[in-house]
Amino acid sequence: MPGDDLVIPSVDEKWGPTKFTHNKHLAYSDCTYCHHTNKGLTLEQFNGGKSERIPLCAECHFRKEGEPKTPKAADGLELWSKEAYHLNCIDCHKGEVTRKPKEAGAIKKQGEGPTKCAACHEVKEQ
Repeated sequence: MPGDDLVIPSVDEKWGPTKFTHNKHLAYSDCTYCHHTNKGLTLEQFNGGKSERIPLCAECHFRKEGEPKTPKAADGLELWSKEAYHLNCIDCHKGEVTRKPKEAGAIKKQGEGPTKCAACHEVKEQ
């Protein structure tokens, strides 16, 4: 799978980047849970490059809070990059995904991932 091991940069001064492994997460969710802008594409289409490049999350979920173009949740919550990642990751890791995935079967199982910051992030030297 292209980009199996990704390093997701941190936007926080205290915490370093997060290493993300696609193959590990495919047991828990399909691609559409995170890649919601690429709905309807199969894994083969992702791999075969039949779609346009996959946009970086921060292209819509901006890296800093308060950017006017940042999408908002139904309750008005500003989904900037840190907020969007943590909603996806931590809610699923805790088993608390309450918003209905747009695609049937997007979540296969949940509640088995780490939820403490240092379990995913390196601590930056202060």
